[in-house]
Amino acid sequence: MKFARIAVAALCALWLSLALALAYDTAITGQSERVAQEMRADITRITQDIGNPALTAELLAKHRVDLELIRSRALEQSLKLAVPISEVKQQFASLGPVPPDGKSEPAAVAEARKDLQATLDRLQSSKSQLDVLAVEAEQLAGRIGALQREQFFQRIFESGRSIVNPALWIDMGRGVGLLASRAGVLLTNWWADVGPTANPFWLSLIPLFIVVFASGYIAISRWFQRWTQAHAVPDHMPDDISRLWRVVRGLITSVAAVFIFAVPIYLALEAGGYATPRFQLVTNVVFQTLLGTTLYYMFARRIAAPGKSAWRIIDIDDRAAARLPVLIGLAAFIAVGHRNLLELANALFMPVTYTIGQSAAASLAMLVLLSLIVFTLRNQNGLSDMAGRKVYFRWVAPLTPVIWAIIATGFGALLMGYLSLATYIAQQMFRTAMLLTALFLIHHLSDAAVTASFDPHSRFGKFLRRITGLGERAIERLGLVFRILADFMLVLTGLPLLFLLWTVTWVNFGSLFVTAVFGVKIGEVTISPWSVTVLLLMLGGGILLTRLIIQWLDRRVLSSTRIDKGVQDSIRKGASYSGYIIAAGFALTAAGLDFSNLAIVAGALGVGIGFGLQSIVNNFISGLILLAERPIRVGDWVALPVGEGLVKRINVRATEIETFDYCTIIVPNTNLILEPVKNWTHGDNIGRFLVAVTVGYDCDPETVKQLLLDTVREHEKVLSSPEPSVILARFGPTGLDFELRAYVASVFASGIVASEVRFQVLTLFREKGITIPQTVGLMQTPQK
Repeated sequence: MKFARIAVAALCALWLSLALALAYDTAITGQSERVAQEMRADITRITQDIGNPALTAELLAKHRVDLELIRSRALEQSLKLAVPISEVKQQFASLGPVPPDGKSEPAAVAEARKDLQATLDRLQSSKSQLDVLAVEAEQLAGRIGALQREQFFQRIFESGRSIVNPALWIDMGRGVGLLASRAGVLLTNWWADVGPTANPFWLSLIPLFIVVFASGYIAISRWFQRWTQAHAVPDHMPDDISRLWRVVRGLITSVAAVFIFAVPIYLALEAGGYATPRFQLVTNVVFQTLLGTTLYYMFARRIAAPGKSAWRIIDIDDRAAARLPVLIGLAAFIAVGHRNLLELANALFMPVTYTIGQSAAASLAMLVLLSLIVFTLRNQNGLSDMAGRKVYFRWVAPLTPVIWAIIATGFGALLMGYLSLATYIAQQMFRTAMLLTALFLIHHLSDAAVTASFDPHSRFGKFLRRITGLGERAIERLGLVFRILADFMLVLTGLPLLFLLWTVTWVNFGSLFVTAVFGVKIGEVTISPWSVTVLLLMLGGGILLTRLIIQWLDRRVLSSTRIDKGVQDSIRKGASYSGYIIAAGFALTAAGLDFSNLAIVAGALGVGIGFGLQSIVNNFISGLILLAERPIRVGDWVALPVGEGLVKRINVRATEIETFDYCTIIVPNTNLILEPVKNWTHGDNIGRFLVAVTVGYDCDPETVKQLLLDTVREHEKVLSSPEPSVILARFGPTGLDFELRAYVASVFASGIVASEVRFQVLTLFREKGITIPQTVGLMQTPQK
């Protein structure tokens, strides 16, 4: 009876937990179904719209953005369903297998199994609908991209009047008068609207606002100048980072100067009631044209550095340096002013003939200015030959023929009446040149900043070396990593900007971005930037924590014990490998790897090991055996067929042996396990040395024996046990060959002790008159 009550209580608890989980899953399913219905309606509407042949480029772009939002939303909602589906599957598995035919299970379990199956079917159905919607949105975005590409080429290659046609310029002249008339009417109507109600008091405050803003800017500039005065560089010897930073500082100064005058004027007009939508049509044209022209002009001026050749970062002479900022400023004025003036003309409903003429005039002027800029850049000054100077943007010179070909294509398009193509070429060439210049400037600046920061004499370099304790090679590698990361970020930023600049609308960057964010699914594994980032962070953190623990173990535990160095190294290696394996396991788990498929992964690894990784795995296992059995330890003196020396490091794959000539031998761990190895220090460091000496046949053998024994026994490093011994090895062709054998506590001292014994023996033989044949010398071999 008691057991039945316990069973009923357990079933009720199981039913309650399943009911709560099912309620949560039902809420998520309902939300997903509502989202799917909304997105289905949006996709249906967009599908109907793109069937309209009169669809504009602006509406196509809007629909494409909407489809990318739909796709990202569908993938996000589908990703939210992955966890409930996994939880329901686990709950379903906890109920056990379905009883075979003829057997029943408790009613509560059967009811729970039924509800779980219904919930699982509903969740999987919602996820499938969302996945289908994501695919449909991606396909529909591809169709819109094809339509945009078709419209783009139709617009670019639409033919019209040539620039040699007088009617083009006559219509444009009439349009200029009409534009001035309509702009005058616009300003008249504006004044009629705001004149009676506007407050002119705010206009009188404009000088005060400008003074306040300028004072704040000057104060900040002076503070920054004092802060950097200690690191100021003389004008006659600027380094690379100072020259590059001067360009960036000039841009910041230009933007600040424009806003110092523009912001107070805008605030006064807004507060006084002058800033109406009509008036903003004119002010936007003036402000944007002024800002764009100023930025481009100052950018070119800081790069060319007229009158300051020491600060110049490109290879041109002084005359070219003076002309280049003016030409680029004029080109910027035409490019920015043309775009803003077209917007004003469209707002004033100007005729198409005027806008066509304006585009032709702007394109012609831009192409002429671009030609003059290319001519100017050819006036080189040989700055690359100056010591201590680095000249940038030299990669432009080989591209000069290509640039001339593009400019000639633009002139040809103007002559043949392809005004849109000429406008496109002129505008995009100028913008591309400025964008590439800015990107490469940032690249060179980041490279110079990293080099200067990691310099051992800089503040940051000293701080980095003091905190990390890294050597110079490690610091150099760290700087290289930073430079590579900076270049990688510039490429990721610059390439999309270049594609967008050239109106490559058929490249679906939105789809690529969504795919990168939500990942690529390979089988049952989804690889996304988030999972890769988590994996790298967890792995890096685990490796760092493992190294900290190893340092603590080495300093606090192993250094306080008298354990053999080889044992200490084995402990360190074992702890390191264990920490790395645990860190890898946590990192893979955090990244979302399902270890339930470990058998499949192990099978794949087994196949890979069998085909291509067998030797690597054998060396790894051999390394573990070396660390466990310790037949060879760090610091041992070993002899191999390839040479002999001291064991310096036992790694995962191979062991490093340093010979007595300071040459490193890399030996695979498998060779140390499978092949014979002579270890002079295995078990203990006691070593035997041998001194061979030959005396003449006229010498007394017993006297020679006693002299050798007395000499070796008097040496302080020779062990008394085992006792030294002297043997008559052979009757040589010139005399009697004796061998003196003795032992020392450290085999590493055998060579020095043997040498000292030889000196002493030679001295005693001379004192006693014992002769040594001249054709025979002394030899010594350390023995065990």
